[in-house]
Amino acid sequence: MPPSRVLFLAEGQLGDLLLLTPALRAMKKSFPSASIAVLVVERYASSNPRIDFGNLTATSIGRERSVLGTNSNVDELYVVNRMALRELTGMRRLSSEASIIKFLRRKQFDTVICTFREDRFALWAFLSAAKIRVGQNNQGLRWLLTNTPEIEKRDRGVLEYYCDLVRAIGATIDSPKTDFEIPESSRRWADEYLDSLGITGEKKLIGIHPGATGDYKIWPPERYAELMEQLQALPNVRVLLFKGHMDEPIIKAIRKSFRGLVFQAEARAKIGDIAALIHRCSLCISNDSGPRHLAVAVGTPSLALFRKFHDQEWGTYRETNTVATLKGSEQCSACPPGVCLDKVPDGMRFGSYCLRMITVRQVVERVNEILNSPKQM
Repeated sequence: MPPSRVLFLAEGQLGDLLLLTPALRAMKKSFPSASIAVLVVERYASSNPRIDFGNLTATSIGRERSVLGTNSNVDELYVVNRMALRELTGMRRLSSEASIIKFLRRKQFDTVICTFREDRFALWAFLSAAKIRVGQNNQGLRWLLTNTPEIEKRDRGVLEYYCDLVRAIGATIDSPKTDFEIPESSRRWADEYLDSLGITGEKKLIGIHPGATGDYKIWPPERYAELMEQLQALPNVRVLLFKGHMDEPIIKAIRKSFRGLVFQAEARAKIGDIAALIHRCSLCISNDSGPRHLAVAVGTPSLALFRKFHDQEWGTYRETNTVATLKGSEQCSACPPGVCLDKVPDGMRFGSYCLRMITVRQVVERVNEILNSPKQM
């Protein structure tokens, strides 16, 4: 029997969810009559974390602020805030977990796909009463699952890992291309916003997102400042600095070193607006972070600054002349061969040792190559 009610249990990072889109598309195309639901467990709160976990965030609210909100392959979307769940203790915690399980049973899913190796996901899948429960073999509660392929994210990358999960139940992958559909209202907003800044279409707009979920993943702010100065000096180039809701420390650090004019895109509630701005850019420069994946999904050339040994799992895309990564080429003095321990030099806040191997000159040279290359995604 082909699946008819499918649930993906997913983590809520921007990049994680975008990398899931080829697997969602494959399920919809392989099983066109199936209803596809995604329950997103947010790692970081994008709204007030103090919510009642007896009620999941429903579809209308979830779609407003989720990167999967415009995805036509997702029929139902629900959001749980992990931070809020962890704040609960005792009977309140048990009651909330029980409410989620009751919700899943009420939905009568026949197939549950655990996209992360988490005991909670395996337990929820089992208690949902779904007959088909998918997750990787290497996990403690694999005996609660029915389909356990021998796969690891570090072996083939996160994108292919997700695709392997749905291959395990018969889905066919047509393409590894990630996607995000930009709402027309967001396109109009981006046009008006850039017009208000005086940024016209004849200028090449370079978007820079300097933040990341860990300080060790952030290229040093003084180098971002120097990079911005050199980019602003290029003919017909304007720089747009993206600021997420967790990026205030890195933005302040950049401002200490850079005194020139820079246009800044403030964090907004709607992911579609940010996607529309990135789509208007000729290039998006970032660390190993969500906006890099958003740029690839909307077709904007991207340059990501990586630690030396993390490109296998999170590099994940085929390198082209417009989807590129930069990383240090020398052996790190702080880490053993072949391993990144993500150590930041003493007295510094941002940037691990190997990330600091990337020079401003290298980035500028790569930027020029990308801007002068034919578009190839």
